[in-house]
Amino acid sequence: MARLSRTWPGDDANGAIKLVRPASGRWESLTLLLAALAIIASVTGYVLLRPQHSGPPTPLSWQVRSFDGLGAVDQAIHSALLPAGEEIIWNNNDTGGWITLERAQEIWLPPFYRDAFWKTNGEVHWQLILPGGHLPHVGSVDEHEDAAAPRTSEVSQATQGQGATVYYGSAGGAPGQSAYLLVIGHAHAGVMWANQATIWVHPDPNAPYPGIVKPESLVGKGWRQVIPYDGTREVERIKGNQP
Repeated sequence: MARLSRTWPGDDANGAIKLVRPASGRWESLTLLLAALAIIASVTGYVLLRPQHSGPPTPLSWQVRSFDGLGAVDQAIHSALLPAGEEIIWNNNDTGGWITLERAQEIWLPPFYRDAFWKTNGEVHWQLILPGGHLPHVGSVDEHEDAAAPRTSEVSQATQGQGATVYYGSAGGAPGQSAYLLVIGHAHAGVMWANQATIWVHPDPNAPYPGIVKPESLVGKGWRQVIPYDGTREVERIKGNQP
């Protein structure tokens, strides 16, 4: 901007006011305008070109979402199987063995423990199927008897040569209940540590044990994998996508 400068008496005989023009005066306003336009363009470009926040991914035809794809009873069983799977894996890492259904009663491990939760959610008949064995294992079948549940020998011999341990739940009596598989895969031969567990459901509560628990085989027999979500994704599902 132009600046007014006044000379003091003695500096100028007439005491005149002089106008001092800055050398860059003609460019200041233009520079300020260009800077403002650049900021506006940058903000507009960011808003228009930024990636949109997506909600929970759309499940495939052989998958089901845990929060909005399962009924109340199935949600309850699934919510119990998630921590149970973690407990089973950590126990295997520490001991090299598997939590039998008999042991699950001793440590009160749902959904296998036969308490009020078990009764309310269909009194599911659970079986533990260990890899590579034909004969029933001690504690591999709970004491709940149901005529609709497969025989132990039929279930046990179906896992010959497979590297997965399975907790198979069937014959639940609650309305709209499914059959369940908690499939715990293993690392390569010779390694004790187990991989993560996956949970599968079948709309028929009396669906027979699938025999082969590889995903492609399960899908072909009508089983669907349950996709769990964390709290952040559930907030997105309820409140919508947040900027």
